[in-house]
Amino acid sequence: MDPQVVRIAKVSARLRLVSTLLMIAIPVVLVLVWAFVNHLPYFSSQLPVPVKGYLPRATRILAFLASMLPGGVAIYALSRLRRLFDLYSQGIIFRAANVECFRQLGYALFAWAAAGFLFKTLAGIILTFHWTPGTRLLVVGIDSQDVLAVFMGLVVITVAWVMDQGRKLYEEQELFV
Repeated sequence: MDPQVVRIAKVSARLRLVSTLLMIAIPVVLVLVWAFVNHLPYFSSQLPVPVKGYLPRATRILAFLASMLPGGVAIYALSRLRRLFDLYSQGIIFRAANVECFRQLGYALFAWAAAGFLFKTLAGIILTFHWTPGTRLLVVGIDSQDVLAVFMGLVVITVAWVMDQGRKLYEEQELFV
């Protein structure tokens, strides 16, 4: 077997493991963050609304569930990367399955932007629901991270399209040789 393919297979096997560990880590980290958010003053500055005082347990649980929207999309994207690295570790490089993984990863980036938008809106409602009437907030907005995710999704889908054309040419060449 070609030494480059062997190296790709080894690195891909490691990246598959990292993807798997990250898939497990995302919900664990989110649970820990929302469980201890009252003791994490820096984290509260990263939220779409300022956290004033102690967050009740029900609020933290709802905020965790809302944060699992982008978290769930990230887990799905990591599952697609895991599948892609699994294919590479088996020496499968220019096949339809690889292209499909890239395409799904691109769509996952679109979904991540949408989930981020939804999370910000839901978090605004959830985190201010226990405030007195008239001070609650509704947050609606798109930030640069959402725009970047959509752009990267377009890039990845375009790369998948180019890879698919290359795969078709490769398969045609294999038939003539």
